[in-house]
Amino acid sequence: MYRDDKEALQARADSATREADLLRRENDAMRRAVAAKPAYIPTLALRPELVYAQLNLRTLPLPERARLANHTLTPFPVWAVGILNLVTLGLFSLIHFGLVHDRLPRAASDDPSASKAIGCQFIPFYNYYWIFFNALRLSDRITLQFRLRGMTTTAPRGLLLAACVVTVIPYVGLLIGIPIVWTIAACMLQSSINQAAALSPNDWDAMEPVEYTSGPYVVPGAPN
Repeated sequence: MYRDDKEALQARADSATREADLLRRENDAMRRAVAAKPAYIPTLALRPELVYAQLNLRTLPLPERARLANHTLTPFPVWAVGILNLVTLGLFSLIHFGLVHDRLPRAASDDPSASKAIGCQFIPFYNYYWIFFNALRLSDRITLQFRLRGMTTTAPRGLLLAACVVTVIPYVGLLIGIPIVWTIAACMLQSSINQAAALSPNDWDAMEPVEYTSGPYVVPGAPN
């Protein structure tokens, strides 16, 4: 009887040892899998010029996509934008759309804040560059909200570019650019913002990130 109890205890000890070995192997396998998993590379760590132009959003981790989709945009009447832009000779649009920057999550490291978007427009000579950068970057940031939700809708980037070009031409900008071209562009931009404002910050493409079955995890524009 004593021998049977001893053998039973030994059998249980052997079984516990095997289970411990199995758990240890499974734990080691999980650690290796986690170590081999692609690193979480936020868009702010990528080269700014590539974030909006070439980045495949499906390569981003879900938490990063959720962060980028978390906007605080609010709608504003399109007709009011047109009238106020015309009456103030573009000053309203400069401030109004400048403030929109703070209602969008930063995707690129050089995305401007509202104060920078507005303030840089009053720097002599530099403002000739800034009018292009500011308008086109806002367009890209709005379009990103649609892309994050798998939509093909885009902000009027081409029209904004044309408005910027006309604006920097002496006399033409004052007579045609601001009162006509910018009024049309501002209305279309506000229409895009209103569409983006209707999108819930919690509603975005939650499909699993693209998995790379071989080779290193490479994101265009990632630092080496």
